[in-house]
Amino acid sequence: MEMPLTHADRRVAAYALAVAGSVGATIVAHLAQRWLGVNDLSLVFMLAVLLVASRTYAGPAALTALLCFLAYNFFFLEPRYTLYIAARHGVATVLLFLAAALLAGRLAARLAEKVDALHEAQRHAAARQALGQQLAIAADEAAVVDAARDGFRHALGADVWLRLDPEVAVQAGRGRRSYSVEDQGWWFLPLRAPDRVFGMLGLKLPDGLPRLDPAEREAALAMADDVAQALLRTRLVAELEAQRVAAEAERLRSGLLASVSHDLRTPLASIIGAAESLEAWGPRMSADDQRALLATVREEGLRLDGYIQNLLDMTRLDQGIALVRDAIGVDELIGAAIARVRRHRPGARIDVRLPPDAPGVFVQGALIEQALHNVIDNALKFGGDAHPVQIDVQSSNDHVDIAIRDHGPGIPVDERERVFDMFHRVARGDHGPPGTGLGLAIARAILQAHGGRIAIDAPAGGGTRVLLTLPTGETA
Repeated sequence: MEMPLTHADRRVAAYALAVAGSVGATIVAHLAQRWLGVNDLSLVFMLAVLLVASRTYAGPAALTALLCFLAYNFFFLEPRYTLYIAARHGVATVLLFLAAALLAGRLAARLAEKVDALHEAQRHAAARQALGQQLAIAADEAAVVDAARDGFRHALGADVWLRLDPEVAVQAGRGRRSYSVEDQGWWFLPLRAPDRVFGMLGLKLPDGLPRLDPAEREAALAMADDVAQALLRTRLVAELEAQRVAAEAERLRSGLLASVSHDLRTPLASIIGAAESLEAWGPRMSADDQRALLATVREEGLRLDGYIQNLLDMTRLDQGIALVRDAIGVDELIGAAIARVRRHRPGARIDVRLPPDAPGVFVQGALIEQALHNVIDNALKFGGDAHPVQIDVQSSNDHVDIAIRDHGPGIPVDERERVFDMFHRVARGDHGPPGTGLGLAIARAILQAHGGRIAIDAPAGGGTRVLLTLPTGETA
């Protein structure tokens, strides 16, 4: 990045331009004197004064006016090559020329200063706007710090030191809006919001620039306020996110405790009750009653095993899984999931419709089988016995859709996304089927890990349809 000129450099350049403008006007007047009269030549020098004044400020403009006056008198007024003026009216002419040159130079210089101030204000506004755009997209404090360093460096050409430590700002600033260490070329600005202090921002001014001018100081203070507001925003966002995570953790903890207290104790109570009955009355019970109690123990044990398996699966998915993919047919996955369901639901009615050329997918088969099992089991649990669960498969070039439909009461629209949250169960009164609230959450996590998706809608005729979409390519 090209460093801006220092104040001393600008002063030297301005006075050099004054001398060069005077010399240039003298040369032009010398060349033009064969066509112009002596009085007309004064306009050449007047033009030089205006040009220098428009490019610099009052001091160089006054010097140009004086040098042009002396050159006009010395080289072009009789007697030439002296500063003596022979005619009395000539004295008035050159004095009026000097006064007009000084006045015109002063006016032009003031106009130039206003134009320069406007350009400087526009440059500072553009720099502040650019900084604001970077701060607006900064997601954390590190991004805010990087944006601040770049913004101040481009706006002021200064090196930036920034430390987010409230104690540094409080002890060093002692309540001041800013302070400087001029012998070292540093200017420090505390970064503060109305109710808190974030740290300190230091600007190392370019060599030869002992201090910033008032416009630059105001721009720097405004930019520091913008940085402080951005830090406040990121802090508030982080605090809100921490509160949200804490609330979600509390919700999950409460859900887990409620689920464990209900879904573990219920099958355990059935198993314990059946075991106590067999122990106390076994010899006097009929064979059918004994088989019924043993079947209860088996069913509740399988239910308990499924619940524990769901908890383990959810824990494993939360920690991240490394997929071991392989090519497998969709018909094989659906068949394995149905066989697993029928181990604990022997009479389950399931209709499957596959296309003649059922596609294959590149997945970890055991996980997709688990997802299908969870969705099919949910459909059987809530769909009732009047209609079978329907499974339809459709494929396209890059994905396969597996639609699993039941004919139960359906899921309200506002619940169709929430049912994928852990431990969330749709309220169905006291007579709803038991469940852990983990099956669909596990299914979604498995589908997303494979680059797929899962969604719920309400088909014509009632019930619920769960649509599982899996990519067919190996790079999914």
